[in-house]
Formats: sequence, structure tokens, C-alpha cells
Amino acid sequence: MSERDLTPGRLETFSDAVIAIIVTIMVLELRPPASVAWSSLAALWPDFVSYLISFWFVAIFWVNHHHIVRRLSRLTEPVLWANISFLFVLSLIPFATAWVGRSGVAARPMLLYALVIMACGANFALLRGLIETTLPTPQRRAFNGPRVQVVGFATMGLLVTAGMVSFAWPRAALAIVAASSILHMAPLTRH
Repeated sequence: MSERDLTPGRLETFSDAVIAIIVTIMVLELRPPASVAWSSLAALWPDFVSYLISFWFVAIFWVNHHHIVRRLSRLTEPVLWANISFLFVLSLIPFATAWVGRSGVAARPMLLYALVIMACGANFALLRGLIETTLPTPQRRAFNGPRVQVVGFATMGLLVTAGMVSFAWPRAALAIVAASSILHMAPLTRH
């Protein structure tokens, strides 16, 4: 493959495929209850809630990924590797989700879950920063402006808090992780 074959469009297509596989793996981890009683279904709430939160995070990352990648004028090798790194940590979400759900939202799985979501955010920030370096100078200020940075730091603060809280109150930690997603509901690259 030549250098000119590596386009932002190919990067986005590959990323879309990987994200689709991640969502597929997550939904395949959902298991129906062994009995037909409503109580059996209700007992699966940790699986469903962790799936719902994870699906929401993957969707937010996918939407925001689309908005930053479409700004790329050229694909550089650092951007390519940062995208691979981002997709790798994103692919850990199904594992962490399944562990949280099957454990009934226990402390250690919840800590890992918060760390995985935090790693996804950190890798996304790295990717965003590297994409920023490919932009003409006038566009850089708007692309990674103060709002983006404040939201990023606030999210990391909430995720660190969730990690610390997970040992005493794992369900509260799950709620904090879920709440951190609210900051990213609208793509940060829209002006």
C-alpha cells in the first residue's frame, strides 16, 4: 500500500468497522435469563445497565470520532497510530462491561471499567491533538479550544472520582461514569 492510499476516508471506514465489531461483541455478551419469571429478568439489571452505559459511550466516541476525522486534510503516521491505539482501548470496553455486569457491579470490575473508559478518553484526546497538528493555524484554535479542554479535564476528574469511589460504593461509581458521558452528548467539534 502506498502513502497516497492512506486517506482520512480509509481511516474512518476502518474505524467504523472496528467500532461495529465492538458493539456486536457487547450485545452478544447479553444473555437471556434461564427462567421465564420476571424476577429472573430483573436480576440481570447489572448486565443491562452496564451494556447501556457502554453502548452510549461507544456511540459518543463514534460520533465525535467522525467529527474530528472529517477535519483531517492529510493522514499522517502519528495520526494513524494514535487511531489504532484509540481503537485498541475502545475494544476493551466489551470485556470490562461483561465483568461489571456479571459481578453485579463489584468494586474491582468497576475500577477496571472506569480505567478503561478513562483510557479511551485519553487516547481520544491524543488522537484529537495529533489531528489538530495537521490543521492550518487559524483552524487549530477552534478545534481544540478552551471548551474542549475544560470538558476533557472535567470528564477525567469524574472518571478518577469514579475509580476512587468504586471500592466503597461501586454502584455510585457506575452512576458517576454514566454522568461523565453527559458532557460529550453533542460533538465538541461543532461550532
